Amino acid sequence: MLKPIPSKILKSTATVTVCNGVDRYQNQTYTEYTVNRVHLQPTNEIRKTQGNTDVTLRSILFVDAHTSTPALDWWALFTDAHTKQGDMRVIVRGVEYTVIGVDELRDDTDTLHHWEISLV
Repeated sequence: MLKPIPSKILKSTATVTVCNGVDRYQNQTYTEYTVNRVHLQPTNEIRKTQGNTDVTLRSILFVDAHTSTPALDWWALFTDAHTKQGDMRVIVRGVEYTVIGVDELRDDTDTLHHWEISLV
């Protein structure tokens, strides 16, 4: 079993907004979550989106399955937002990002270890 992400790097808090539908005026409505003990890692790599478009990632958000709170199902939130024709956004240290991908990483016992959230 892998050790959790070191607590000393899980010092940030993320505000997550997820599209949960539209109101009667066809404006997107959102649910907001605050997730504590996450790590934002800047990056500058090119990735493919679900629509097969190249984008340059600005950062990757690391969310530990045991230390970060509350425990959210990031994949379910991400897919639900896209099913409702909306998006998922994250604000960390005053900078707003759009989520373009969610990776669930498991350890050698097939237990969830952490999430890697791709941000543009």
